[in-house]
Amino acid sequence: MASKKYCTKHRGLKELYERTYQKKIADVSWYRLVSQLKQFMNFSVEAHNAASTIKTIANMKRSHRNFRISSESFQECWDLFQHYYQQKKQSTCAEFLADLSQKLDLSLVSKTSVYNWFTNAGIPYRHEKKYSTSDLALVAFQAAKCLKSREIKRVEKAVQTIDALVAK
Repeated sequence: MASKKYCTKHRGLKELYERTYQKKIADVSWYRLVSQLKQFMNFSVEAHNAASTIKTIANMKRSHRNFRISSESFQECWDLFQHYYQQKKQSTCAEFLADLSQKLDLSLVSKTSVYNWFTNAGIPYRHEKKYSTSDLALVAFQAAKCLKSREIKRVEKAVQTIDALVAK
């Protein structure tokens, strides 16, 4: 059985999530979310950074309706997000993309996709305008998510092709 302190903290985090997300969340959905955070991010309700994690997740879910924690590549995307979010510097979009290309292969990505990443993150793409890297972290998350999704689709297509050849 959970302690009173744990239950109070848990309830407080749920309220924080609802305030940030600007919607109520059902108890079942809340417990599923906490379970996914524990599974994919080693989250703990009693951790000192629990509130900031919940607030970040709520903001991401609010701005991106299809944001899922349970995807296979979530941890890699989250690590990249954290890398930029924890930096305390300014960067232009061009500098940011140059740095991001060191971590992800952006060679096959169209300019439209890049603009979409910025738009989805709520940041207008301005080549020479400086932004905080903590603001650009969501763009990095979008980029990683997009590229991982493409990679998964390519692998699935290759597997289907192999299965079709084997079936013949």
